[in-house]
Amino acid sequence: MSNIYEIIDSLNLGEAETHKIQINLINNPEKEERLLFALTNKNNDAKTRFLESFLETIPDEHQVLKRSLEEITEVKKKVRLLENELYKTKFTVTVTHEVGKNVLNTASPTLNEIFSFLKSETPISLDSLDTTSLPQYCKNEDEVQKKFIKFFNSLKGRIKCNIIDTSTSNWLKDPIGKIDISIIDGSQVLWAHLISGIEIKQSLKNTTLYHEAIGQLVDRFQTVFRMQRGRRFIIGAVCCDNLIEFIYANSELKLKRSGLLELSFTKQTTGMQMLLNMLSSNQHQLGYSPPKDHEALVGTSGFTYENVLRQADNGRGSLVFSGFINSKKAVLKASMDLNNELKMLEILKDCEYIPQVINKGLLSDGRMFIVTTPAGVHLEAKKHGVKGTLKALRDVMKALKFSHEHHIYHRDVSYLNIVYKNQRGYLIDWGVASNTSDLVNAPLTGTYLFSSLPVLNCFESGVPHTYSVNDEIESLFYVFMYIACDGIVRWRKHSDLSTSVAIKYNVMICPFEFGRHLVKYAYGEFHEYLLKFRDIIFPYGSDLEKRNISIDEIIEIFGDWINELE
Repeated sequence: MSNIYEIIDSLNLGEAETHKIQINLINNPEKEERLLFALTNKNNDAKTRFLESFLETIPDEHQVLKRSLEEITEVKKKVRLLENELYKTKFTVTVTHEVGKNVLNTASPTLNEIFSFLKSETPISLDSLDTTSLPQYCKNEDEVQKKFIKFFNSLKGRIKCNIIDTSTSNWLKDPIGKIDISIIDGSQVLWAHLISGIEIKQSLKNTTLYHEAIGQLVDRFQTVFRMQRGRRFIIGAVCCDNLIEFIYANSELKLKRSGLLELSFTKQTTGMQMLLNMLSSNQHQLGYSPPKDHEALVGTSGFTYENVLRQADNGRGSLVFSGFINSKKAVLKASMDLNNELKMLEILKDCEYIPQVINKGLLSDGRMFIVTTPAGVHLEAKKHGVKGTLKALRDVMKALKFSHEHHIYHRDVSYLNIVYKNQRGYLIDWGVASNTSDLVNAPLTGTYLFSSLPVLNCFESGVPHTYSVNDEIESLFYVFMYIACDGIVRWRKHSDLSTSVAIKYNVMICPFEFGRHLVKYAYGEFHEYLLKFRDIIFPYGSDLEKRNISIDEIIEIFGDWINELE
């Protein structure tokens, strides 16, 4: 339902009672928050009881409106904002299949409307494609995925977008996310260039898988709207090899769906024609417009733009581009305030494991920018193996050792802040780094997925925390674990901080739970070193106060492990 008053109507309170609430709310806007809280209660009896008590506080006679027309208009704007926030709360459930269930319960099928969005100017007919080599039956999700990729490959040259299998981890970064099939503008898989996505399951007749697919797609839609500022809507799909459903979402996460449609690779069906139309549509039909942030780069000396790595969705509002300067691959970072990062990088400029600033200044729109080298890649277990990963993380420890010797703590050691280039690891993004003299009063920061347990506990309780070597090395351990497990860590799925802390604590402190996680998710060659590293990080189990990690000792230990693998 799309507004607060419709929800009240659904409780059958009657026209008079509803009108009384409307009048009272306009005269007493301070009650909006209480009312919104009550309406988001999942217990209908509790809602009714609250509204009955709410009505008892309102005089029987109609109140005279005491506010000017301008004030009433402003109040109505607030109500609309609350309605939007209320609507969005329906899709912020932690578990994806619950999100999907909510979508199906709140968005009725509107096939004709979805079909009208997907009318291609250059339609492709299934009859014009050779699908004889596609397997007729698929035993599992992996086979379904391969079937679709083979089918999409047959469309090359007939569609303008690129379709990429991104079902494995570590494709979409900053923030980290996974979509089975990414429809991309250009060749690089970046949030800024994501036109649409498709989630694939072995079956959509399985209710749990069906709900999960829709939940995953809607979750990715939320990220797309954060990463592509100004995007008004997006259309994606969930499918198996014989069913498909199209999902439309606008930037306020108001959803429409086609309902499940038959999908066949051997005969023309509405589902297949809509899929072909989606892939051959113009980008704007799916809500996508190419990013224009690079236009602000005009006038920056010597930097040639290549693509957008990150748009300004994070708290610091940073834009990050890849490109070239003097024929050398480089990274340009732009923000309203880069003074702290520039200060830190100047102090740390003699460290070979920290990026070097080769240019700085102002963009044409007034934002500060810095250009740094090298432009590395993020670590991947399959690509770099345990030996390459250990080498890179040892280099990062050397960067931390150097910064600590200069009384600086990074405070955001995370997967995305480590890159690898020419057999060397680099620790990047020093924007929230602090001098040790400021650590006691410094606000808590970092990426919760990789934050140490003491930092997370302080986040949760609001108690001040002084960063230490222990915190930075513990974060590095989580990076190692994240790489070894291809991005699958059990506390990642939970947006609720308390749940995330509890799961992380349980996995780290309990040897059985840690071993179970490794066996299930980590590549075998990493097991031995993850177990050894964990014993260094948690030498006294749950007693975190007693540990005293020596970064020099760990660098030496990592060197021994690397030599073992030579």
